[in-house]
Amino acid sequence: MDLEGKLIVVTGAFGALGSAVTLAAQVAGARVAAIDHAPSPGTALAAAELFGGVDLADTKAAGKAMERAAV
Repeated sequence: MDLEGKLIVVTGAFGALGSAVTLAAQVAGARVAAIDHAPSPGTALAAAELFGGVDLADTKAAGKAMERAAV
């Protein structure tokens, strides 16, 4: 799958499944915004844009994370 030039947003990105999806999207050429409620894991997903501590149940926080990811 070729995702070159695409922005992929992965929620729950710091868990086992989310980090696997993040890495697969990166391998396919996507720019990835990794969003999770947990604190940023540091270097495990170093090539992704990490957004830790985001409560996606809070519409303002979710909107801000999406705006930052879209830049």
